[in-house]
Amino acid sequence: MKKQGNPNDPGATSGLRLLLCDATGKACGMSSLDEAWVSSPIQCFDNAVDMNPELIAVRFGQMPVGDSGILVELITALKRNSHTRRRPVLALLHSKHRKLLEEIHLAGADLVRYVGETMLDPPRLNQIIDGLNPDDRLAAHLAVICRFLHYNSMDSRHELIVCGAYLDRMVLGGDRLHQLCETEDHRQCEYFLNPRLNS
Repeated sequence: MKKQGNPNDPGATSGLRLLLCDATGKACGMSSLDEAWVSSPIQCFDNAVDMNPELIAVRFGQMPVGDSGILVELITALKRNSHTRRRPVLALLHSKHRKLLEEIHLAGADLVRYVGETMLDPPRLNQIIDGLNPDDRLAAHLAVICRFLHYNSMDSRHELIVCGAYLDRMVLGGDRLHQLCETEDHRQCEYFLNPRLNS
């Protein structure tokens, strides 16, 4: 059902339930009256101002290092604009990445979900939206992932993940990264408990 804007606000227009910004092309079937899909940050910002969505979702696909900056800027602009700053912003991430989480947290995003390569059709989006809860807040995700993860760019498309608690001398990946460093279990890690930091 399409939600109407505030009748006391002369600038209000009929609102969307959801506005999705997804440049990956992994969205389909977004043609109902209460949801819209756009493929660029400019379109997203324009529609967010004009259509008064209840929720704005921004998808960060698997992209070269540094390319996420424009989407982080979009979230910052949405949260600073008087017409959109009260609308919750949901970041849809390809995978866990502490540095990106910190950036979108500073930008003002409210919620985050990991969606991988999933095609986002209306049933899947509705499932995500209906399932949102306090565990999806940025602070909760940041608490799960080890704060000592450091991301070093190798080139424009690749980065090396290293352990800051081991003076950036330990390269992380595979099971250790995903099952320890990116989970609450990192709090039991010997390096987290006794970091070897430069004095």
